[in-house]
Amino acid sequence: MIEGDGLASIGHHPHHRVMPLKEDLFPFRKTRKVTKLATRLGNSASNCVLHVMVNDRAGLVRESAAFVGLLEKVWKARGVEGDQVWAELNERIRLAEELRANGIRPRKGGHYRSTKLP
Repeated sequence: MIEGDGLASIGHHPHHRVMPLKEDLFPFRKTRKVTKLATRLGNSASNCVLHVMVNDRAGLVRESAAFVGLLEKVWKARGVEGDQVWAELNERIRLAEELRANGIRPRKGGHYRSTKLP
């Protein structure tokens, strides 16, 4: 339950407040640098889509490299290590390969809603 000046835990008396997690107390500060990086990242992603739509392979490679470079800058500005992201991607790929090896295929309408990696 949310009350005027704070959070109360569900099922508890509203006077008993739940302390937010430490990381929730200090959200990312919106800075001019990060805003500019995010804008450039979005533009680069849009350009990647454009190059796909017009079947421009060289442009897609060039813009994809720019996108990944900008993404790394955003990670750095937000204190995210690239190794964390790559480890997450590798784990998702490993899990998908394990599911395929066991004959479990993602399917729409079934237990799995999309064909995207878990």
